[in-house]
Amino acid sequence: MWQTGTGVASILYYADDRGIIRNLNLSDDSPYGIKVRRFAAAMKACGKEECLYVGIEHLISDACSEEKMKELCLLLKQNLQDKFSMVLAKPDILKGKRERKALFEALFRYRKNLYKVENTWSGVMECSQTVAIGIKATNNLYQKHIKAASDVLDKMLVLLMGDDYDKSFTETELLPYGYPDVTDRELEDMILDNW
Repeated sequence: MWQTGTGVASILYYADDRGIIRNLNLSDDSPYGIKVRRFAAAMKACGKEECLYVGIEHLISDACSEEKMKELCLLLKQNLQDKFSMVLAKPDILKGKRERKALFEALFRYRKNLYKVENTWSGVMECSQTVAIGIKATNNLYQKHIKAASDVLDKMLVLLMGDDYDKSFTETELLPYGYPDVTDRELEDMILDNW
């Protein structure tokens, strides 16, 4: 099942710091290529195929429900000082796509840096005991102090993306959009075979 939250994680993975997704090879049959094709199929199903080739401006939906904006403002107010939270009282502060896009870009840049922190040790296969202690300590720090912030930011990003993403898809529903007919188990086996 593909859901919007999965999409945000994929965008963080495939996009650069400015949210631009480039160099997606949709003909690659490697495990990485299969993941790329899964992401591309989900974006196509949401009507966001152009996002695969350009920046954030096409990622943000034209429509964003009042309910989403209220939830977003509540999340923002919880993390703002009083004088800044008053700005959110303006009725049209985040109504326009332009304003939502600007806020999305700022939050995305910050979230992308947290993503880098989260994945600092990705790929470490062998290390000394002292480095392992450092890895464990920083991973625990991330889990205790940063993960909650990342989760809130992900929620804010989903809300800012707008109404085009209020969908979830089964793998079968994504097949017509180019979703590879490879199960998670088969993909996992491919990854292990490529080690």
